[in-house]
Amino acid sequence: MGGPGDAVADFSPGKSFPAVSVTGQKCGLMCAHCMGRHLCGMTPSEDPSALLGIAEEVIGTGGEGMLLSGGSGNEGRVPLAPFASAIRRMADSGLLINAHPGIIGPEDARILVSSGVSRFSVDVHQDPEVIGQVFNLQGPQAYESTIDAILGAGGIPVPHLTAGFGCTDIVGSAELLVKKGIRQAVLLALVPTKGTVFEKRGASERDVIEALEILYDMGISATLGCMRDRGMRGLEMKCVEMGVRSIANMSRDTKERLVSEGFSVKSFRRCCCFGSE
Repeated sequence: MGGPGDAVADFSPGKSFPAVSVTGQKCGLMCAHCMGRHLCGMTPSEDPSALLGIAEEVIGTGGEGMLLSGGSGNEGRVPLAPFASAIRRMADSGLLINAHPGIIGPEDARILVSSGVSRFSVDVHQDPEVIGQVFNLQGPQAYESTIDAILGAGGIPVPHLTAGFGCTDIVGSAELLVKKGIRQAVLLALVPTKGTVFEKRGASERDVIEALEILYDMGISATLGCMRDRGMRGLEMKCVEMGVRSIANMSRDTKERLVSEGFSVKSFRRCCCFGSE
């Protein structure tokens, strides 16, 4: 899977590509692994005018775009459609928009694609037990329907799989991607989150490596995503050794080691969903 001489991409968005929550810190679904805690680290923007204000700041500092996310309703949908006109204005200004819509149908997908959303970050799970007990949703078919809705509207889904929920979930999710003709995914790793039942439980390095092995065996290339425990100091290099060539928020130690071993590191100030285009 390559070696020294290869280029490894580092996607470190920072202020150039902020993560924005359109629901502030509110979430109706309250998944067991998050309980709304992850929303606290996002920039709140609960109305279109506030969102446009954030966009102006991004443009003014030479930023590239933003991730639009937020808390989900009981059905798993993030309420992004009401922001369509603001998204259109941001896209027309040249900003790249990555939407994290949750579970959506054809109508919302059509609205968001026509508003200028460039990429859709789609969490994918296929283990019914994980879907029910962790995400408070029913049946694996909702994830397939979301991918179908985005593809049907002409959008680009970027599947996000999460190591740490068991191999059954990873295998089933990978099979779904293959079925849909999708051969690239972002691999996340479950992180211990204070105040949740997962406070003392996260994905191990072995969980991530096993997930990568499954993906590669099924012909799916992977980016190491931003959600992972930074305490796993050797994980990034192990992933590169396995063939990963895109990493979100790569550590300085990894960059220095890669260069010392003959790799080149290319840095981008955008979400990894956009690749190095």
